[in-house]
Amino acid sequence: MATLQPAGRTGTVAWLAGPLSTGFGLAAHLAAGGPAPSLIILVALAALLGMAAAMIGRFSIPGWAVLLACAVAQQLLHLGFAAFSGGSAEGIPSHGHGGSGQEVPYPAQDRPSGAEAAPPPGYSPHLMLHSHMAAALSTYAVMYYWPGFVRWSRHFHASRPKSPVV
Repeated sequence: MATLQPAGRTGTVAWLAGPLSTGFGLAAHLAAGGPAPSLIILVALAALLGMAAAMIGRFSIPGWAVLLACAVAQQLLHLGFAAFSGGSAEGIPSHGHGGSGQEVPYPAQDRPSGAEAAPPPGYSPHLMLHSHMAAALSTYAVMYYWPGFVRWSRHFHASRPKSPVV
């Protein structure tokens, strides 16, 4: 079973997991028709996830645990994007995952009065789920396999014969 290496260069890039996960999560959320929070919220979420990943990255973690952490991060990002987008104080209670009587996460000023709001054009809860899963898998793939790719690339470029410049 493969594990992340706690020492050396691998541990120093663990903080990149936060911005990477946030970027993939935002792309997934927007692709599924979800709302986006402000830039300051995105930076704060990326910093918090990066800090958590840097603290956890000091330990040897099995691959399944890294994938689970990426999935949990995407769930938290999805909830955070829904809670902090739109500028209203409403968030999680009106999140709306297709349950009866729940509303779609629209700001209060955009909702029709006295009626349940319709989903935004292009919004798909199934696409939202699948795109956030793809974001978690992408984050896992980049963070877990990137150090090996960098080592291979350095070895490949070091072993290539140098051609004379003409």
